Amino acid sequence: MKIGIAGFGKMGKEIFSLLFGKLPDAEFTIITRSGAEEKTDGVMRSLGKRLKRKMLTVEQYEFKKGSFLFTDDISKLKDCDAVIESICEDMEAKKEFFARAAQAVSDDCLLLTNTSSLDISSVFEGIPHRERCFGMHFFFPVRLTDFTELNLLPENPREYTERAEYIIRAAGKRPVIFTEGYHMYLNQMIACTVSHAIYLRELLGASVRELDYSLRELFPAAAPFEMLDSIGPGLMSGSSGSFIAERNRALLGYGTERIRKWLAEGCPEGTGSFLSFMAEREDAGTADLSKAPLYMTALILNETVNAAKGYNKDIPTLLDAVQDVLGLAEAPARYCGYCGTDRLFAALDELYGRTGFSSYKRPDREIWDRILN
Repeated sequence: MKIGIAGFGKMGKEIFSLLFGKLPDAEFTIITRSGAEEKTDGVMRSLGKRLKRKMLTVEQYEFKKGSFLFTDDISKLKDCDAVIESICEDMEAKKEFFARAAQAVSDDCLLLTNTSSLDISSVFEGIPHRERCFGMHFFFPVRLTDFTELNLLPENPREYTERAEYIIRAAGKRPVIFTEGYHMYLNQMIACTVSHAIYLRELLGASVRELDYSLRELFPAAAPFEMLDSIGPGLMSGSSGSFIAERNRALLGYGTERIRKWLAEGCPEGTGSFLSFMAEREDAGTADLSKAPLYMTALILNETVNAAKGYNKDIPTLLDAVQDVLGLAEAPARYCGYCGTDRLFAALDELYGRTGFSSYKRPDREIWDRILN
C-alpha cells in the first residue's frame, strides 16, 4: 500500500509515526512545505536506533529506509492508494490541497481529511469521484486513543468504506463510523465536556484547578480543563460553530464565549499554557465541590444517551468510544448504576432550570434504561 500524508506538523507527524510503525510493507509520500532533508534525517536516526535495539531486523531496516519520501511536490502522490490530509484547520487551504491532490492521484485513490471541526462535504466540494472522500479523524495524542472517527458522505459505497476502515484497523485503531448529522461527534463530546466544566466553574465558584481536582476520579488521565490545555484555547474557541447537533448550541456557545474572553485577556491560543494562565489569575477558594462529579456525570451520560438514540451504527462501539476519548475511568453504564438514575435526572433538571440549555434536557427514562442498562 502506498499512502500520502499532507502536513508534518504535530498531527501529521503523529499520524505518520503511527502508520509507519504499524504497516510494515507500506510506502509513504509526505507533503511538507519545507525541511524535507532535515525530516528525512530525523526518521533515519529513529530507524537506526530501532535497528540497534533489535526492534527491527536488518531486512526490515533496509526496506524502511527506502519506503518514505518527504517532498513539497504534490505530483509525487500520483501512485498513492490513499492520501491523508493533516494541514492547518482552514477550509480554503484544505479545499485547495484536495483540488491539487485530486489531479495528481488516480480516480479511486482514497482522499481523507483529518479535520476535527470543518464541514466535510464542503472540504471536498468540487472534487471528482466523491465516493472516495472521507473524514478520518485521529485524536491527539494519537497513541493514547483506541478509536478513530470515520466520517462518511452520502456518496460513500461500502467498498470504499471498507478500504478506509482497513487503514484504521491496520493502524491498530477501532473505527467508529458517523454519517452526516453526527460528523466528528466524539470531538463534539469533548467540547461539550469542556463547556460544561466552564459553566460548573462559575456555578460553584471554583478555580480551574479545584474543579479539575474534584473530577480526578471520573477523569484519571486528563480532567476537562487539562483537555482544554492540551487542545489549545484557540482551536477550541473556533470549533463549536461547526458542530451540527442543535441541542448543544447554547452550551457550546457559552463555553466558546468564555474562552474567547480569556483569549482577549491575553491567554495564549496554543497548547500547554491555559492552566498556568488561569493559575496566575485565580485564588484557591473554599468552594463546595461535592456535587461536581454528579453534575459532570449527568451531562456526559445525557449527551451519550441523546447521541445513541439517533445513532444508526453499532451503539456498544459508540459507548466504548465515548469512554476512551473522554478518558473516563469506567464505562458510561457503570456511572448510571453508581449515581442512580433519579439523582442524575434531578441534577439535569436543576441544570436545565438554571440555564435552559438543551444539553441538560433529558429524554425519557425508558430510553436511558434501554441504552445504559
